Amino acid sequence: MFFLKKAENWFVWIFFPLALLLPLFLEQNEFYVNKLTSVVIFAMFVMSLDYLVGRCGMITLGHSMFYGLGGYLFIMIAPEYEAVNFWVYTFYICVIAALIALVVGVIVLRTSGIYMIMITLAIAQMCFYFFSDSVEFGGNDGLFIFTKPDTSLFGLSFFNLDDPMHFYYFCLLSLFNCLVFWKVVTGSRFGRIMEAVKDNPARTTALGYNVFLFRLISYCMASALAAYAGYLFALQYGYVNPSMMSWQTSGTALVMSILGGMGSLYGAILGTVVYEGLHYTFEHLTQHWLLLMGSMIIAMVMLFKSGLAGVIDNLVERRK
Repeated sequence: MFFLKKAENWFVWIFFPLALLLPLFLEQNEFYVNKLTSVVIFAMFVMSLDYLVGRCGMITLGHSMFYGLGGYLFIMIAPEYEAVNFWVYTFYICVIAALIALVVGVIVLRTSGIYMIMITLAIAQMCFYFFSDSVEFGGNDGLFIFTKPDTSLFGLSFFNLDDPMHFYYFCLLSLFNCLVFWKVVTGSRFGRIMEAVKDNPARTTALGYNVFLFRLISYCMASALAAYAGYLFALQYGYVNPSMMSWQTSGTALVMSILGGMGSLYGAILGTVVYEGLHYTFEHLTQHWLLLMGSMIIAMVMLFKSGLAGVIDNLVERRK
């Protein structure tokens, strides 16, 4: 079985069927369909950060830079009023984001711990202020996407990205593919070496592995998928602005990863869903929702030491 942990299997067989059915009851309410789509897209971004932090031990507060770049790169390279092929431009965006991550990674991966947090934050903020102050890229207002790409492949088209329901199911499929991708990576020889790098880089180096190279490849992969998530978010709302690159976006994603269970991957989805659910609930209860939100997050982190995924793992183990 692909998902080796029983808890992972339970999650996949419960979450994804529910996610498939839920929009059918909300079809008449486009707001909730769009909200669910945003949660699914952000879960992909959180998963890429969760891999870096939980599986590779690389704590970064600049991951949102690539999330924002996904949308900006599409606007930069795509014709303004032409429906381009989604798959071709997805390839372009992911490759360009990976190349940018290669350059950034050569700089930031020479540090670790608090120094890596600070230098990734500094680079992301420089990028944020560049786009904020740039008239060419719309400044703080950002830029609009007037025509969404065409998803046809070999003459066949199954998704119309202008339809909110189609877009939701397309993003859900992307989320599942991302989960499978990260499971393949972590279960491979490369993934096992990265675990060794995280646990004991000195011993891994002594065994003959180039620790810097492995960390750099992981950084590029995670950055490319973060850009893909940002690309989808920009397509959903038809615009991109510098707020996507802010350190608050990275900080929120990090909180979601911790809440879900750092390093569990599927916990990234859990953390995103629970965080966004609490956010929506408290926001509509009181104008002081930030106080309730903060208190609840602190309580959950203190109660669930291994995150929500750890709670599910323990429940499954007891049942076994």
